[in-house]
Amino acid sequence: RDGRLTIVIGDVTGHDANAAAAMAQVRNLLRGIAYTLHAPPARVLAGLDEAMQGLAIDVFATASLGQVKGNALEWCNAGHLPPVLVEPDGRAHLLATQPEAMLGIAAADRRDHRVALAPGATLVIYTDGLIERRGVSLTESLRWLVAELDGCAGMSAEALADHVIARIDDPAEDDIALLVLRVEG
Repeated sequence: RDGRLTIVIGDVTGHDANAAAAMAQVRNLLRGIAYTLHAPPARVLAGLDEAMQGLAIDVFATASLGQVKGNALEWCNAGHLPPVLVEPDGRAHLLATQPEAMLGIAAADRRDHRVALAPGATLVIYTDGLIERRGVSLTESLRWLVAELDGCAGMSAEALADHVIARIDDPAEDDIALLVLRVEG
């Protein structure tokens, strides 16, 4: 309502029809809570935790929720992988923060984080299916993603997403969701 763009990506535990139904339910709750609360990301995700507990939605999920207003991103990660920021000069780096509990775990402490988004910057949020591979450590997988994004300044959001997906060597064992936000200006 105040002009902020809200972006979110998440994943539930499981890989069956029940997991897909749970994800749809959590997504719809989150959308309503984000609009109604009109609050920073940590409070929105805490509200989602409260609703999931109160409505007995028995699922665990991760999420990265960000709000963009002007030249800043404020975000909170609930057990999710860190976003990657590609600076206008092409340097890519993780927006790593202290790990926080997944959604569905009662009384989780949620914190907001903030970073400036310079004109020409690109933000990438994704699910674990993009980077997790059998026999490859999470640290190594995150390094791979940052290396693939390094030098990609100036690419359109679509071209950058296509670039990353095309670089995956092994067939993904999990579904992949990727959201790319390009800051114009």
